[in-house]
Amino acid sequence: MIEVRDKLGSLIRACEAAAQTHIADARQAYTEFQRSFHERRAAEALQRAHKHRQELQQLSHDR
Repeated sequence: MIEVRDKLGSLIRACEAAAQTHIADARQAYTEFQRSFHERRAAEALQRAHKHRQELQQLSHDR
């Protein structure tokens, strides 16, 4: 169980880091397409982080 929590924590941090990278890339984008692409990828990464956070909460409640 601890390993699962650690893995979810790592996934959450990785998703949040990816989102931050995409946000930074969106700010430096030269074209609307690039900006839109990175904003969309940032949103997807944040959604994945949220999903993993919910899974982690569910594990805590199931104990």
